Amino acid sequence: MSLTEPGRPATLGELRSTGHVHRSVKSEIRENLLARLRAGEDAFPGMVGFEDSVLPELETALLAGHDLVLLGERGQGKTRLMRTLAGLLDEWSPVVEGCEIGDDPHAPSCVRCRRLAAELGDDLPVAWRHRSERYTEKLATPDTGVGDLVGDVDPVKVAQGRTLGDPETVHYGLVPRSNRG
Repeated sequence: MSLTEPGRPATLGELRSTGHVHRSVKSEIRENLLARLRAGEDAFPGMVGFEDSVLPELETALLAGHDLVLLGERGQGKTRLMRTLAGLLDEWSPVVEGCEIGDDPHAPSCVRCRRLAAELGDDLPVAWRHRSERYTEKLATPDTGVGDLVGDVDPVKVAQGRTLGDPETVHYGLVPRSNRG
């Protein structure tokens, strides 16, 4: 996770004073896509051969806030398209400093960050995460399980005395780590 750079807000209070507000990933992608289209920029750089079929439908779906499921044979550009979509995320996004899932400081979801937000208020430390840290891939192999994607109970944390019902015993998978929990 990236550290706070000079000139970027380092606390929740500083972040709020800039006018920054919480946005969902769908909203972030939609707004950044609209900005590219208004500027006359290529919305999906590097995507060739889909200009008359896939890309117009994809633009419509993203602008409408729809979820996406990409289906197709191997080698048809699904992964390339997803990597290109990651370019529509904000270049830098604020996260609660030290959070393993990169909680949004405006709306923390993990127990640790909610506790810190309640204790520290506007002094909650903020770090900045690059868009490249928010996109993850997982090759679907026979040994891929739900725990890899969503998370699972961490046996080390249980051995340290935490209970199975304690939300802090979770070892987060790829989805919560890349998508703010």
